[in-house]
Amino acid sequence: MERGELHVEHHGTPDGPSVVLVHGAPDRSSAFRPVLGPLDDLHLVTYDRRGWGRSVAAGPPTGMAEHAEDLLAVAATLPGPVVIVAHSYGAHVTMLAATVNPSAFAAVGLWEPPLQYEPWWRSILERQGVDRFGGTDAAAQIELAHRVILGDDVWEAWPAEVREARRAEGPAYQVDMASLLEAPYAYADVKVPATVGGGSKSSSSSRKIAPWLLERLPDAEPHIIEGVGHFANRTHPEAFAGFARAAMTRVPG
Repeated sequence: MERGELHVEHHGTPDGPSVVLVHGAPDRSSAFRPVLGPLDDLHLVTYDRRGWGRSVAAGPPTGMAEHAEDLLAVAATLPGPVVIVAHSYGAHVTMLAATVNPSAFAAVGLWEPPLQYEPWWRSILERQGVDRFGGTDAAAQIELAHRVILGDDVWEAWPAEVREARRAEGPAYQVDMASLLEAPYAYADVKVPATVGGGSKSSSSSRKIAPWLLERLPDAEPHIIEGVGHFANRTHPEAFAGFARAAMTRVPG
C-alpha cells in the first residue's frame, strides 16, 4: 500500500442507500463486521482510518483534520444521499467533516463520542492509568488501553503478530487522543441532521454525552438503547443496526 491509500471495503447491496461506517480509537473497521448482516440491504462502506488496521501504511495521521478529509473523500465516491454512522472517536471525525463541507452528508449517526475536552469527562482508561492524550510511548500506551478495555487475558491470548499489529497502531492512537486536547469544532457548526445514540449500560460519562449534544447541536434527535453499552456494534449488532436505520430516517425528504 502506498502512503496515502486507505483500506476501503464495500458490503451489502451495491445499489442500496449509501452508508459509511466510521470506527473509533483504539479500533478498526472490523468492529462493524457484526452489523453487516443486519444492514445488508444497504450499500455499506467500511474503511480503516489512517494509521489503523490495514491503513497503517497510510499514516499515522497528522491530526483529526486529515481524518475528516479522508472521510469526505470516501463519501465523495458514493451516490447520494450519503449517511455517516460513526462510533466513538469516529463521531468526532464525522462532526468535523460536516463542518468542513456541510453538504457532504445527508444525515449522520453519532454514537457516544468521548468528550475528553469537557471538564466533567471521566473514562475507565484514565482511572486505570492510561494517558488520556496518548502518552509518550505510543506502543506501550495503546497496549495498556487494550489491556484495560479488553482485559489482560484477551491481550495475552492474541498471537504475537496480532499484538504487534495493534502496537503498530500506537502512533495513530497518540495523534487521535492528542486531537482532543480541546474541542475540534464548534457544536453550532454541525448543521447536518444528526441522530445521537447511546447505551443505557455505558459508563456514567458516556451516558451524559447524548443529552449534552442534544442541547448543543442545531438539528439532533436521541436514540438511546436499553441494555447495551459503548460497544453495542459488537455486542448487540441488531440494536446498533436499528440506530443506523434511525439515522437514515433523518435524510431530508
